[in-house]
Amino acid sequence: MTIEGVKRGLARLKLGRTGVVELVGLSLFGAFLAAIAAFNTEEVPTLPRHLYWQFALVGGGAIGALIEPWVARLVPGRPRLFALAQIVAMTPPISLWVALIPAILFGQSFGFERVLLTMPSVLTINVAVVGLAWLTRSALRPRAEAQPSPEVAPPAIRAKLAPRLARARLVAVEAEDHYLRIRTEAGSELVLMRFGDALEALGAADGFQTHRSWWVARTAVQTASWKAGRGELILSDGSAAPVSRTYAAALKGTDWAAPVGPG
Repeated sequence: MTIEGVKRGLARLKLGRTGVVELVGLSLFGAFLAAIAAFNTEEVPTLPRHLYWQFALVGGGAIGALIEPWVARLVPGRPRLFALAQIVAMTPPISLWVALIPAILFGQSFGFERVLLTMPSVLTINVAVVGLAWLTRSALRPRAEAQPSPEVAPPAIRAKLAPRLARARLVAVEAEDHYLRIRTEAGSELVLMRFGDALEALGAADGFQTHRSWWVARTAVQTASWKAGRGELILSDGSAAPVSRTYAAALKGTDWAAPVGPG
């Protein structure tokens, strides 16, 4: 198996949008923090200190992984705002978890004031963890070899977009009443256009209609999950495109939306 094949295999093992490699990285980060007795933990004996940091980093990473898809749906296509929102959203529940660890492992009493005391430290570590996740995902992201060149929107749609969006790779087209939400890797814009006209313009584009109100570019699909005859595609801008039963069967047969969840 090639290195790229290994990277693709590892990238498929995920909790939410967090890969197993990221959780291993968190475990190693926890071992490092335990070794240097970070955040005034030098008085804790060695073994309990390592247990504490493993529970804190890996458990906190799992909490962050479960929160991340929800945050991604709130701020699609805005990576900087997404990173900030992810840090803000994950800090309170992880602080609660970290405050509970001494009670779970060592039988200490728990008080909510401990949550407030741990929050600044948790926030600091969360900033580092989000950076670590970005670096890990960049390293594991397969190179674009043997893939079609990225495509911009067809001229009929591109003419309605701001220049910055018109030059960017097309991610998806979503119908919203009498308007279309044109999603690109540089952001999204609402334009006045019928979905049927957009589909006609997209006829030669490398993508597929997934729903009566969605068209998705093939190269934008990151993961696909399936349940009860329907599906959901997570796209490169963080948005989630629904797949209705009408289109699910055809999509499952493609190499770019192969089932990774229960069918």
